[in-house]
Amino acid sequence: MTNEIAEHAISLFFKVTMNKSEAILIANESLRANILNEMNTQFSNVVRYAGDEGWWLNIPLTHFRKEIHFLVCSDKARIIRHLTIKANNILSPATKFRIKDGVADIFISAANPKRLVDALQGGTKYSFNKHLVDEYRY
Repeated sequence: MTNEIAEHAISLFFKVTMNKSEAILIANESLRANILNEMNTQFSNVVRYAGDEGWWLNIPLTHFRKEIHFLVCSDKARIIRHLTIKANNILSPATKFRIKDGVADIFISAANPKRLVDALQGGTKYSFNKHLVDEYRY
């Protein structure tokens, strides 16, 4: 193991909150490729919302035309879930999600991490399970 990787592993062991840059680094290291970057990846930590905990995703409708990656992180479980929606995979997102100012407003509950479903009123309870690429422990 190189010193850089060892230092990174040690810093993550003691780290309480994951951030987007570190999550991208972990995902790319696991994939052994530089696929994810700041422009094509959205990141979310678990937050409280209406008596629940989960991840917020805010996706501009135009982004559904290209491949987009999501890294949803649970510091409590020390896991990052990597989701990918391929270009044009969701052809009419406005019919599937609650839309606010041209942005799909999505909340995925963390109550059951094996069931990655949009829980917001006004959506269709869209399941993101088919978009799960992998899970990374840290």
